[in-house]
Amino acid sequence: MSALDHLASLLRPAVQEGAKTMTPSRGIDEAIAAMEARTKSRKGSALSEDYQLETLRHFWQSQEVKSFRDAYLLSWSLCLPYRPQGACVMEDRPRLERVLEGVDAWVSRPSAYRRCYQGLVKSYFTYDAIADGTALTGRKNWVLLREYLHERNRLIKDRNLNPEWVDTAVENKRLFGEQPCEPYVDALLRDDTGYIEHLCEQLGIGKASWFLRELVLAQVKGATRLNHTQFQALLPRMLELLAVNEVLRDRGMILLLDRYAEVPNAALHQMLRDHSVAWWGNPWLPSNRTRWGGVAPEARAMVADWLKLEFIETFFTKLAEDGLGDPRRMNFWKRYVKSIDHIEFALGSSARNSREQDFVALRKKMTGLVRELDASGANNAFIMSMGSLVAVEFSGLGNALYGYDAKRSVPFDTTQTLRLEVNGRNSLKQKSKSILWLSHQDGIHNWDKWEDMFEATLAKEFGIKPTDSVPRATRAATKLPSIRQSSEETNQHAARAKSQPYSRSALAGLAREHGLEIDDKTSMGGNLWVRGGENGEIVNQVLTHWGFRKKAGKGWWK
Repeated sequence: MSALDHLASLLRPAVQEGAKTMTPSRGIDEAIAAMEARTKSRKGSALSEDYQLETLRHFWQSQEVKSFRDAYLLSWSLCLPYRPQGACVMEDRPRLERVLEGVDAWVSRPSAYRRCYQGLVKSYFTYDAIADGTALTGRKNWVLLREYLHERNRLIKDRNLNPEWVDTAVENKRLFGEQPCEPYVDALLRDDTGYIEHLCEQLGIGKASWFLRELVLAQVKGATRLNHTQFQALLPRMLELLAVNEVLRDRGMILLLDRYAEVPNAALHQMLRDHSVAWWGNPWLPSNRTRWGGVAPEARAMVADWLKLEFIETFFTKLAEDGLGDPRRMNFWKRYVKSIDHIEFALGSSARNSREQDFVALRKKMTGLVRELDASGANNAFIMSMGSLVAVEFSGLGNALYGYDAKRSVPFDTTQTLRLEVNGRNSLKQKSKSILWLSHQDGIHNWDKWEDMFEATLAKEFGIKPTDSVPRATRAATKLPSIRQSSEETNQHAARAKSQPYSRSALAGLAREHGLEIDDKTSMGGNLWVRGGENGEIVNQVLTHWGFRKKAGKGWWK
């Protein structure tokens, strides 16, 4: 046997062994998959700020990016001031351009280039270019960086295995566009935050980043684009988001208020009212005009009406004498909320000094409206300005309504301590100087109810009329009436109305129901006229039954 044959015989078993089919090993496959996952999820070790500052200071002097190490460290350091109270690269255009040029030198090596790109992404999300105090130069440079990241987005991928953050950055290229938050709004409105959390983890977006803040405003804008029902369902959550984000609060609240004012027959929204008043104050006070300046006039008037409504309810319940509610007066004045231009509260010692939580919160909401009343106990007064009329209601149930002519001289000064003595100095009860004095008493002056007497007097003497609809916090579903009523329904309605004996109260009720105008000239020796609704069959039957005569083109008289 030759030496060559001997060598071949020695190698033959090894060759035969290698030719055998290998048994698949699940353990090896799992190990390889785990290694790939670790490689993709690797985000790099934390940088030393000392190294960053050292490199940054050298660069600030030389303006040269001499090595990959320089390019890498500077990419992560764009927002660091090169010295205490000093500038940063993001606010220096020439130096920013030098850094980007230095990073570009590594484009041909994606594995190296993307490490610098990752640092630039971190700087992009860290620098708050949208904040009010940011210099214009910084904002322009931030836009330059954003465009750079957008243009070079795909250069960070290579043909081999890429870290997971690279896939995330490439798939979310719109992050580096003009509307970086827009792609994520729909998911957030569905309360799905999972992808945003993944995004922040992969790209190193910190909790203080402008991106998370602007996502809140993007959600608010997205909610305002939905239909009325969807928007109203999301409104509480949008208010909660703004409540913990003071920077965006004003911009977001303007959007929500203006949008809610567009909702047909919108119900009183207590949360929207309370948040807007807590943040901006009373909407009709001149001192708060700037805060409310960005809101549409319709939205501002809406909140003003809501707040006046709350004040009316509060005065006739919480501030009522001995804590006893007065629902009749409350319900009467709620119908005049749109006619009330201004409100002031003259508070006695109890309401003014109470440390009860409810009273403390109430006085805060009444900021700018509280006046001092020199009265003991639970005596308080409610001063309403309605056109030329200044009307004063008192918390005590036995007090009359006093009215004064605002076009002349109102006989009291609310900037001074107010009093309750009749005709006393700076008293709210100046009967001799009042132009209106009405008692909350039923069955007087031919009126069954004092409410009808008050309503007629306000309309006749001052042209002040109630509003049919009052904003309510909740609305019950109502069936809309058909446009035409059958003759049978008309006769039934007329029969029910005619069955009620004539009285001024019944007449006032008929007028409210059918939109009629009552013109009472009896005090001047004339007739009682009812105008409007001449073509209404029900009105014609009822008024004729009550003894009224019809005069064509003018109405009914008696």
